Amino acid sequence: MIKGYWVILRFELFALFVSPATYVASFYFLALLGVGFRFFIESFVLTDWILPPLASLVVGLIFGAPALIPFLTMRSFAEERRLGTLETLMSAPVSNLGIVLGKWTASYLFFIFITLASFCFPLIISFWFPEQAESLGFDKMEQWVGTLTFLLIFGASFSSVGIFASSVTNNQMVAGMLTFTLLTLYLSVMMFYFGENIDSQFTNGPAQLFWSCFGAIFGGLNKMQYFSVGIIDIPTVLYQLVVTFYFLILASTQIDQVKK
Repeated sequence: MIKGYWVILRFELFALFVSPATYVASFYFLALLGVGFRFFIESFVLTDWILPPLASLVVGLIFGAPALIPFLTMRSFAEERRLGTLETLMSAPVSNLGIVLGKWTASYLFFIFITLASFCFPLIISFWFPEQAESLGFDKMEQWVGTLTFLLIFGASFSSVGIFASSVTNNQMVAGMLTFTLLTLYLSVMMFYFGENIDSQFTNGPAQLFWSCFGAIFGGLNKMQYFSVGIIDIPTVLYQLVVTFYFLILASTQIDQVKK
């Protein structure tokens, strides 16, 4: 199983790095993110932004993910099903979950690549304008660690949503639109609860139990303020891992239907 997983991972990574669509999407995404980051930094003193400036990259990447993730995941299973090669792949000496993990890992690694590339923007500022960068807090390592951790855990769950969407159809465009829709809905729910103290609204009963178990899934944006100053919120990390494995298991169950 492990050997089959690595074979799938290498093949998927190769497919992503040679795909023109992936590079075009990545270029425009990073270009728009870089332009937005530049104008934000220039107007930072005139805004009421209370988080560290580095957190603006997190906002750009998180809310830009519905446009980026589909390009990384939509072909994963949809193309296999369209070409009729998924049945052949299923006969390989690797489990359904191993196939799903291999494809998910490849898309997630590319997302990490995009994330690291976006962090070059503040690094460039730090190199060319060290005094201004220090005043913006770019010299604080805890902020880099916290924001990067936040992006990595949400990138993992977002990529798993894309893999699941690709597993339910044989059309890449449908898979891409489904991924975009699911991620947009997810972000909309988090935006709805942003700034809300939900715990105070539920004092007891089933609602309190539900929020205690799943509140961090919806309150992820509220926790960004902790990550942006280097405080790692463990419940948020754990809940995003739960979301990740939940959609990966759904994808594994979905492709298992191919055998039947």
